[in-house]
Amino acid sequence: MSAPPQFMEWWQKTEECSGLRGDPSQIEWYVVPNVSVFSTGDGEKVGLWTRSSQGTRIILAGNYMQNELVVRHEMLHALLDHEGHPREYFIERCGLTWDSWHGGN
Repeated sequence: MSAPPQFMEWWQKTEECSGLRGDPSQIEWYVVPNVSVFSTGDGEKVGLWTRSSQGTRIILAGNYMQNELVVRHEMLHALLDHEGHPREYFIERCGLTWDSWHGGN
């Protein structure tokens, strides 16, 4: 899918909070329509960032496609180029976990 215009605003907000820069045009976006979760090798997910020799991908459960927290959480993975959840970025700087989310501030 093509990233909706809203995603560019969310990308900028994620760059600002993290202090990192990246090229959002390098991300291939996918949506699993009409679901709240989708199955992966690591269990059920609402969003997933992957990077391989085939490129950078973000996959979203259709019911979360307009959820700023979920989308920006995956964007932060892309900016960090990292699978884990470093506290400094996901909690302290950006508040992009379920427990630390304060509505995009």
